[in-house]
Amino acid sequence: MKFQHAKKIAVLFATILFFSLEFSSCYYDVDEQLYPKPTDVGINCDTTNATYSGKVAPMIQTSCISCHSAVANQGSVTLETYNDVLTYAQNGKLLGTINHAAGHNPMPLGGAKLSDCVIANVSAWINAGSPNN
Repeated sequence: MKFQHAKKIAVLFATILFFSLEFSSCYYDVDEQLYPKPTDVGINCDTTNATYSGKVAPMIQTSCISCHSAVANQGSVTLETYNDVLTYAQNGKLLGTINHAAGHNPMPLGGAKLSDCVIANVSAWINAGSPNN
């Protein structure tokens, strides 16, 4: 009978030890470091090479061209070519609309605001002088 009691205590002790080690191993982890938001600027967002062809044109194709092509031309805005986009980059409307800034029509219309990283790349391209690269 003593052996069965000692065995139960040993199993209980091993179980407690296992769970305490299991849960204490994550004690110092920070949730934001473990699960960063990929859309946060600075986390997985590289703006050092924000080019028209690499960052801006793909964003235009994905988020804008369905409404702002020569065929659709909604709001009398066409963004098919570099020169079209350059006009809106230089007058502040491109960044204002995708950033949902006051006094601008938030774009994409009826859709969610673009990610902070996408906006940061467009902003970096504009701040670099909006080159055709």
